[in-house]
Amino acid sequence: MKVQTSTLKQNISQKWAITLCYEEQEKLEPRVAQIIEYLAQNCEWPNEWMISDIDATGRCGDRLTKKGNNEEVLCLCTSDLLSVLNEEGQVIELDASLVKNGDEVFKILIRDGVSVDVLGSGEVMPLSVLGKYVTVDKSLFLWC
Repeated sequence: MKVQTSTLKQNISQKWAITLCYEEQEKLEPRVAQIIEYLAQNCEWPNEWMISDIDATGRCGDRLTKKGNNEEVLCLCTSDLLSVLNEEGQVIELDASLVKNGDEVFKILIRDGVSVDVLGSGEVMPLSVLGKYVTVDKSLFLWC
């Protein structure tokens, strides 16, 4: 896999998938929060996140984990999702989709508190937002 060093220009209907690369001792939550903040500032539609899986520590994280265990899907606004990412604690599992007109347009997947995959539609976000990443096969996520 090749590490990307610049923003890719793509057709608006094209989908892409990446995995974030981390420096030693870097926490994933600030990187994910930066991506979510960028989407909140640059999307023309309301930011409603559909959470189908969450396992997080911290006050907000524990509350949402318990709520998610009782409900199949949680709907969160951006500020609620950022509360989990910005608090003291860790996000161990997350499956969050940004929805527009009933269609997933962005998806963030955190696995085992280590791996972060970002799936998107249209142009890839700027390198200044994503940081280092590798491009992965979008079909692995059924993101076609």
